[in-house]
Amino acid sequence: MLDYPLDLVREWLQFQNASNPSQLDISKIDSLIKTMCLAWAADKCEYPNHAESSYQNQVVDAVVSGADELTAISAWMQQLQTAKAGAV
Repeated sequence: MLDYPLDLVREWLQFQNASNPSQLDISKIDSLIKTMCLAWAADKCEYPNHAESSYQNQVVDAVVSGADELTAISAWMQQLQTAKAGAV
């Protein structure tokens, strides 16, 4: 979905002293997912902090409210792509 390089995931896991995500606390997994999402969004927002604030508002807050995480991420991605297409 995000086309995040597997080598970077492995490197991140090694930095966390883990060989796979199941060895991590849920907060660390959330951090990895956020890192991947923000890397994907890097070229889709005019301002760097827009991607992070929209991720917080549209993904984190939605999940806290009971939404499915993958659904929230997909909706966030679609919103950013639509906004970028509208700006071009």
